[in-house]
Amino acid sequence: MNSAELSRKDRKKEHRRQTLIDAATLLFTKHGYAGTTIDDIVLEADVAKVTFYSYFKSKEELALEIKRKGTEEALVYIETLRAQDLPIDEMIEKLCTDVAEWTEKNFGLLDVFCNQRFSPLMERESVSACKPEPMTICLDMIIQRGQDMGVYRKDIDRCRVAHLLDLAILCEQYHWVRSGRPDGELKKNLHGYFDFALNGLKLRK
Repeated sequence: MNSAELSRKDRKKEHRRQTLIDAATLLFTKHGYAGTTIDDIVLEADVAKVTFYSYFKSKEELALEIKRKGTEEALVYIETLRAQDLPIDEMIEKLCTDVAEWTEKNFGLLDVFCNQRFSPLMERESVSACKPEPMTICLDMIIQRGQDMGVYRKDIDRCRVAHLLDLAILCEQYHWVRSGRPDGELKKNLHGYFDFALNGLKLRK
């Protein structure tokens, strides 16, 4: 088999794999992780069930791939936000708006991200073995920016504050979904968390 034929074969395999990922993402968004089966995914992707197992061992492994891609996109977002060099208040406003808009469009994926996020904690002796989540990294960046600008105190455990605020945001996202997804409530409540958490970090003049 020449290189051109091999390349076509590789592209075809990657296309099938991506088709499964896209189908699962769509179904998880609509029906949630628990509400979607492998049979649903192969039907949506229009492939045989044996094809699914050629690429993924389980639904959980496919969800891990969706989480990985979501993490990559989030890290790109963080770098874009960092490069904009916005004032702290504008950066927080943008983050609240973007998180609320993403959640409103993709609330069905919360279970996917949450399942993959917390399951490693059950298998490891220390939480410190887990990599920081993108939201924690983003919040840490915002707090550090505030410290560099003389807005926030420096005598704090910045990473811990970012981690706790990240968990509070995740809890609020879940609460919003369980409450029937009321219009405008998520962004307002996210602002409340930021005001409560970050105002306590501000230097008093």
